[in-house]
Amino acid sequence: MSSFIPYPELMERTLVLAQKGWGGTHPNPMVGCLIEEGGQVVAEGFHKQAGGPHAEIVALQNLGRKPKKGAVLYVSLEPCSTTGRTPPCTSAILEAGIEKVVVCTIDPDPRHAGRGLTLLREHGVDVELAPVEIGKRAERLNFIFNQYRVTGHPLIALKMAFSANRMVAARAGYPSRVTGECARADVMRWRRHFPSICVGSGTVLADNPSLTARLPDGVWCPVRIVIDSTLATLSPTFAPRNLYTDDHASRTIVLTTAVGQANHDAVNQARDYNVRIIEGKNGADGRVAPSALREVLRELKLCGAYCEGGPALARSLLSAKEVDYIFHYQSPQIFTSPEALYGPDFTNLDIKDLLEVRLGEDTLKHGFL
Repeated sequence: MSSFIPYPELMERTLVLAQKGWGGTHPNPMVGCLIEEGGQVVAEGFHKQAGGPHAEIVALQNLGRKPKKGAVLYVSLEPCSTTGRTPPCTSAILEAGIEKVVVCTIDPDPRHAGRGLTLLREHGVDVELAPVEIGKRAERLNFIFNQYRVTGHPLIALKMAFSANRMVAARAGYPSRVTGECARADVMRWRRHFPSICVGSGTVLADNPSLTARLPDGVWCPVRIVIDSTLATLSPTFAPRNLYTDDHASRTIVLTTAVGQANHDAVNQARDYNVRIIEGKNGADGRVAPSALREVLRELKLCGAYCEGGPALARSLLSAKEVDYIFHYQSPQIFTSPEALYGPDFTNLDIKDLLEVRLGEDTLKHGFL
């Protein structure tokens, strides 16, 4: 066969399709697929949720017939070659008679990487990889899944928003709007991307957040994890927090210590709210150890967490090297009050594979630590 040069616009389309599963596929990756015949796209599909049909299967089902001779299947991630909750996609591709497959990026799981491509080639399918730049973007799209599969460790991301003079709040202990509407909408988008969100007790008491993703198509609630060593957030001293009393209370988990577990009034209050309490290991300071977050994520089979805690939680996680990914929002406004709250120092962080996005008057830089 003559060498096949993939059309960049078709590859781009597989990435757009993949993102239709944004946040809904964990612990599976987002994948998009299309079938092209004679230069025309005749069917598309994407993976919507774990346990559901994969993108290749959806595209073949949407086609509703046998592909024509010479049809090409484009897919954003290497087709699976093993049986899990669904049959292997390589078998469906072979049964459909597809003669050519173009893949954006290889499966990152070392147990399967390249296996699907080898199997297809052994059965006479012409397999091509997309250009390197598109492959990198396809890989980045599933950065949470990739770490989870390669290392077995859930990915912990830390998000902080800073004023121009490195403050995270105009007044300590009170909620502040550091960034503008575009950046806040972007935060909602990333909340939707992660299976869980984490904050410290200080944020719960100061901001009384809901920690939901409020998007144009509705409200979605991740698993909400509160790190609260003494269960102060369940104290009758404070009005009931939104996390414990809203319609999503059953999706709230409080990570505490033996001291918190001994606070029987708070434990009983959590039970009344239908909120789960998990005891994590203590750090040297008697508080929840930073490593306990990753341990509880693993216990709950959650592949990642988006941490929006205040500066105390951020410094704790950073000093313990328990952060894998950084979201750094930068605002041009300046907080000059003597009560303004300094954030952790991000200036010396070595952020790798950095991406930068302009969001109105604010900017977002994000990448790996």
